Amino acid sequence: MFSIFSKSSFKLIQGLVALAVVLGVLLPNPQPIAAYTIPTFSILEVVEDASVKIQTANFPAGQIFTVRMGKYGTLAVGGVVVATTNSGAGGAFQETYTIPDSLKGDYRIAIRMDSPDGYYSYNWFVNNTDAAPTPGSGSSYTGIPTFSILEVATDDTVKIRTNNFPKDQTFTVRMGVYGTLGVGGVVVATTNSGAGGAFEETYTIPDSLKGDQRIAIRMDSTAGYYAYNWFWNNTTSGGSSGGSGSSYTGIPTFSIQEVAADDTVKIRTNNFPAGYEFKVRMGEYGTLGVGGVVVATTNSGAGGAFEETYTIPDSLKGDQRIAIRLEAAEGFYAYNWFWNNTTSGGSSSGSGSSYTGIPTFSIKAVVKDDTVTVTTNNFPADTDFSVRMGAYGTLAAGGVVVASFNSGTGGAFEQTFTIPDGLKGSSRIAIRADSSLGYYAYNWFWNNSTD
Repeated sequence: MFSIFSKSSFKLIQGLVALAVVLGVLLPNPQPIAAYTIPTFSILEVVEDASVKIQTANFPAGQIFTVRMGKYGTLAVGGVVVATTNSGAGGAFQETYTIPDSLKGDYRIAIRMDSPDGYYSYNWFVNNTDAAPTPGSGSSYTGIPTFSILEVATDDTVKIRTNNFPKDQTFTVRMGVYGTLGVGGVVVATTNSGAGGAFEETYTIPDSLKGDQRIAIRMDSTAGYYAYNWFWNNTTSGGSSGGSGSSYTGIPTFSIQEVAADDTVKIRTNNFPAGYEFKVRMGEYGTLGVGGVVVATTNSGAGGAFEETYTIPDSLKGDQRIAIRLEAAEGFYAYNWFWNNTTSGGSSSGSGSSYTGIPTFSIKAVVKDDTVTVTTNNFPADTDFSVRMGAYGTLAAGGVVVASFNSGTGGAFEQTFTIPDGLKGSSRIAIRADSSLGYYAYNWFWNNSTD
């Protein structure tokens, strides 16, 4: 998953984190991917108008990160540079940064860390000494819960390590057929997140999935938090956040189209799974809509992109900003927020006031050792992207630059890229698109010709 994202984003990551791939011939003995997945950080302490202390998680080693702060809602893209930080041995570490003069007095502040090799993470904090968000603190929780695969014993157990989990949440753990994201899978355990953050757990593979080559695993809570991954059912293999091409993969999101103050909000969905009933909730700004007033139910129909209009409940009329959430009983969800103003839209997951959501791309076609064609999803407009390819498991960070393109009007479009000589013969290849503004997306593909 993709963190690339705060929880409002995630869903960068988190991620940031489950993308569609085209499957080729499966290898009998796949190699494990790199130990890291998505770098994230949480907010530990804030001294109003002075400093913020962070705790990283899952950072790659030996990277120089530029630290920026900016207006809330910008993801700190193009923000004020306040420091540079060397990740050293990577993983988890703490740092304290000074709030720049230009942001003193702001109620909320965005903070971002990015490296020249393409790694980045962002979050935000309340600029108040007493109200600082902390890792996993109920309603003040920020970020994206994710987990990685540590160990697998064939047909027996899988060991995971969580990252940035909210505290004191009871998660139902499910396993299912690869490509399902674990949605509707067999319940294998319940786990309380305790103090939250990072912890390890081991779960038993159910009888019905023994013999499967790959298995999906999912953790979700009644409060609306969830994370998923998959693993090779092989004692020596690691896991991945990749998806399956033929079934739904990726992250459902939606953007705000129109608002009539104290009356209605119109949304446009993006990458929704097909055939699911979604409850639509609205709540106070900052709640992510969790536990909010149910204002409607919506069937996603054919999935993908569609528009709907919902009525603002009486209890939220007069609020300046309102959170909105769509969630399905099967575990899919998306959320956003909007200004309760007829002339304004808004989002908690975009840059500035226009672009919202998470850019992703799926693999459409592959010609072995020659080209790969991708289909983008929710790309920001008029942004220059560099395209890199690298060894599987690297997320293509620091990979070979194979092309550059401008996203034009953004959204969905197709691009074809040439596989570099150094990767010809590889069974799986990572591919990445990133921009100097901080947007990025990545995926991987089997280097095997598809129809």
